[in-house]
Amino acid sequence: MSLTTRCDHKICRDCINQYINKQLNEKGIVKIECLANHCNFLMEYEDMKRVASKDLIERYEYLSFREAIRQIPDFRWCHNQNCGSGQEHLGEDISPIMICIACGQMNCFTHDVIWHDGRTCTEYEAEKNTIEGATRDTIERETKTCPGCGIRIYKYGGCTHMTCKCGHQFCWLCCADYKNIIDYGNNYHEITCELYSKSAYLI
Repeated sequence: MSLTTRCDHKICRDCINQYINKQLNEKGIVKIECLANHCNFLMEYEDMKRVASKDLIERYEYLSFREAIRQIPDFRWCHNQNCGSGQEHLGEDISPIMICIACGQMNCFTHDVIWHDGRTCTEYEAEKNTIEGATRDTIERETKTCPGCGIRIYKYGGCTHMTCKCGHQFCWLCCADYKNIIDYGNNYHEITCELYSKSAYLI
């Protein structure tokens, strides 16, 4: 069985459904390509009805609908968790309060959140920027970037010898490669590091 009617790459039905399930339910992808290498043909709705289970077809329809809705610039979903409705808001940023026609929830069109009572959009934006700035400062102050993979790492305690999930070992204080420090001594710390020593004594 082929995944699309526009190519003839044969794949078993079980494998097709496992693949579609992963794309839809784990990745949220509706543009599903043929499994064959270098085949860029996408599944169409008729392909989905031909090969997929009923549950997967319904999931595909739901995600396709939401994808289409996202293309409407003035559309916003209601932020009431128990609602699930959405609508176009013609007032745009000039009149940012959007009242859900289904449940009455007040939402902010400009920031796409529940309406921020007691604060104008300008005040909400300033507060949001302050919080985000403080968060960035905290991350910069309390984490280090692994020189091996670039992921930010938080140190809970212990010594300065760090080992990232990627396997790279480095000094927390100066980010020097710890394998060199182990092999050749503390003179392989950065010269500005408090652990730097011209001797080969290890810590």
